[in-house]
Amino acid sequence: MLTLSAAAVSGACSEQEYEDLTKPEKVTGNTQYAPYTIDWTEAADSCSTAFIERFYCSENRNGYEGVFSYREYNATGSANSNNYWQQAHAMAAMVEYYNRIKATDAEEKARIEGYFQKWYDKRGNNYEGNQNWRGSTGFGNDFTDDTCWIIIALFQMYDATGNQTYYDAAKQTWDECVWPRHELTQSGWLPWKWSDLGPNECTNGPAAIAAATLAQYSRAAGNEEAAQEYIDQACTCFDQNIDVMASDGTLGSTPLSYTQGTCMEAGRLLWKLTGDTGYLRKAIQAGRGQMTSTRMNEVYNYEMVSRDEGTDENNSIFHAVMFHWFTRMILDTEVDSFDGKIRKELYDYLYRHASYYWATIDKTPEGWPEAYFGVKCYQPRSSMNGDVGGSLGAYTSAAQAIESMWMIKDVKF
Repeated sequence: MLTLSAAAVSGACSEQEYEDLTKPEKVTGNTQYAPYTIDWTEAADSCSTAFIERFYCSENRNGYEGVFSYREYNATGSANSNNYWQQAHAMAAMVEYYNRIKATDAEEKARIEGYFQKWYDKRGNNYEGNQNWRGSTGFGNDFTDDTCWIIIALFQMYDATGNQTYYDAAKQTWDECVWPRHELTQSGWLPWKWSDLGPNECTNGPAAIAAATLAQYSRAAGNEEAAQEYIDQACTCFDQNIDVMASDGTLGSTPLSYTQGTCMEAGRLLWKLTGDTGYLRKAIQAGRGQMTSTRMNEVYNYEMVSRDEGTDENNSIFHAVMFHWFTRMILDTEVDSFDGKIRKELYDYLYRHASYYWATIDKTPEGWPEAYFGVKCYQPRSSMNGDVGGSLGAYTSAAQAIESMWMIKDVKF
């Protein structure tokens, strides 16, 4: 072992200077995933403004305007033509940003409201050509699950702005284009699409959320009869999720993070509406399945992080959905009366992902303009990995995780 005498030390620098050189800088806060304490307001501002600038077509970009694009500045042009259900999750992240800034930045509030209206006018980029499936609102689609996601996005826009148009379109699309399809299946569950009547969890999870949301609105308006009808619809859809849930809380033969998230939220909402803790139990089981199952995660730095579920623009956005619904249960303090640990578990899992996203991305002035998040929270896209440019799905997932951290940063356990 090499040792230094006091004389040798004092000859190079003073005792205080030596202390300063050899002791690491003291930091405060949780620095487990980053070498500094993350300012979540600053991170959310930077991430969301870049997300909206790069992926929302605020002007004509290769033939598309008023909608989100698969690639940054719609670099791929016509490849954006079937980009529909992803619009809902990108919109959800933009709504989170809007809710955060609307009380303090009137100019930005007005700008984002203009983007909402453009998106609505373009019917969220709905490519469906069959007018019967589109319905009178123009938001219906062959894919039942896609239509459900758009309905949820419209409800989120309504909640954020109070614009009745968004609520009316969402409700009418559900009543006209979605719920009638349950009559096409023997089980009464909603089919994946008109042209494929097999029910699945990716459809009935968001459908349960949409119906439960309508029940909440109806009850708030004093219409208990309508509320009960929508509760019954939500329960029917949620039964499908229960039917495919494994003992570890995962759903289906190939469980995916977004179906875990929707099952969580659907169960939580039904518990709030009915008081039946059985629904909350299933919601929590789905949440723990996401966080602990080896089918859902990989091990990174000795902890679970959500696995790479695919780089295409369908799969790469799954994490955004999961983070969005995790946040709602974390914020619901009433859950503690049933399970006093789950909210902290969800918080830690979300914190881990958001921290890795922000700590690993290049934030230097030179690197930030070309920096893009990857499908793994700890691995940004780079030419070294064969990834060039951005991905709507991956960036939406990061933006949602970081906006979610802003929402829960002051939660105490």
